[in-house]
Amino acid sequence: MEHLGIYGIWSNPQGRVVLIRKARGPYVGLLDLPGGSPEPGESPEETLRRELVEECGVRVAAVRSWHAFDLRVSRDSAGRPIDFRHKGQIAVLDVADKHFAVHDVEDVAAVEEHDLAGLSAAECSAPLWEARALIDLLL
Repeated sequence: MEHLGIYGIWSNPQGRVVLIRKARGPYVGLLDLPGGSPEPGESPEETLRRELVEECGVRVAAVRSWHAFDLRVSRDSAGRPIDFRHKGQIAVLDVADKHFAVHDVEDVAAVEEHDLAGLSAAECSAPLWEARALIDLLL
């Protein structure tokens, strides 16, 4: 199985990163980057803008940079074996709004703020864990 995802990352004024907790899919229960899959004919930036309004209630003010990833995920959040290729792009952003306390929207159980230094691999989706080095450099 292959999945294409478009994700955004930004930090609040206190340096905490806005993340979502997944409600379904291979990363259920884990922290992940906000974003999702493109709809037919949608550009990566259009996908990003739509998904961030839906999932976090924020508007993108500016995309500072785009970064591609290509991961092979061999276990789901429960530890069951899967063969999941997760490709996509992560945008480092400035946002125009403070996020809403969204709950149970689409595949999002909650929107949370976190200090990335305190997170373990067991708490994070594969793209979030992969993006940590990038995030540390860019935020």
